[in-house]
Amino acid sequence: MRALVLAAVAASLAGPALAQTERLPLRSRSERQVDDINRSIGIQGRELRQDQQTQFEINQLRNQPVIGGPANPIGGGRFCPPSAMGC
Repeated sequence: MRALVLAAVAASLAGPALAQTERLPLRSRSERQVDDINRSIGIQGRELRQDQQTQFEINQLRNQPVIGGPANPIGGGRFCPPSAMGC
């Protein structure tokens, strides 16, 4: 009889312990939407930073002097402004 009571007690204690180890419920639709929106914002931020870096590099290249190029293609070879004395 004691064995039967002990088995019943053990079975009644095992039920809640098993329930605690079950898988968590799936995420709700709104939680998935929030995750998708956050992921999208992160991707857009990375793309924006990449575009800004590319534009910065293009601007840096545009501002570099060209070595071996024409001295002053607009002024017809002059190295000083037309109003300067002694050119």
